[in-house]
Amino acid sequence: MPPLLEALLALAMVALATLALLDRQLVRACTWFVLFALVVALAWARLGLMWLALLEAVLGATFTGAFLFHALGVTRYFRYLRRHPLGCLIHRHDPELLIRRLALVSLLPALAVLAMLGVALVAQGASPLGSLRPAGLGLLGLGLWAFALHRHLLRRLLAFNIIGTGIFLVLMSLVGENAMTAAHGLVITGLLVALLGTVLGALLIRRLERLEQAGEMRSAKGNGAS
Repeated sequence: MPPLLEALLALAMVALATLALLDRQLVRACTWFVLFALVVALAWARLGLMWLALLEAVLGATFTGAFLFHALGVTRYFRYLRRHPLGCLIHRHDPELLIRRLALVSLLPALAVLAMLGVALVAQGASPLGSLRPAGLGLLGLGLWAFALHRHLLRRLLAFNIIGTGIFLVLMSLVGENAMTAAHGLVITGLLVALLGTVLGALLIRRLERLEQAGEMRSAKGNGAS
């Protein structure tokens, strides 16, 4: 892969992951994640890993994106969007997002893990897919930080997926030519596990939201009766 294109893809992955984790609107954050997964698929394709590119596009962008939107209440969202075409700019606002004073403290453990991994990877030397390392390390550190920072369950689910992508990129950057097939199998297994984790997380988020709404309705009825 040409060095400039390599750098642009790495930059695009990190930028889109940052938007997915820090955009104040949850619908836009999930949209950024889908675009992020498509860029990751493009990076795999440019490296000649077509099976991984196809699986990333299908499992990472399509199915994972669908379940993230399901966690938001996608049917209700599209009904809202038909009535308000610009609704995506204001829908599903997360009031607790913006960076708190503890953000730097939350970042320190991620930086420590990143530093240790960086030292270990430098010691590994060159690899045919070594160009994946900077992007993988960046995504891993960003995902760990966001997971520690956020309390919103959907944002933690996004961070979980971005951490997984960072791990896959780092893993593939470590393998030699002889171990490429085994590494493919590990990444494919990881993609399936990440998808199943996202499905479980999305269903749990929807269930917790319904329970919370039911509790609020019972509380309102109790207050009205009194």
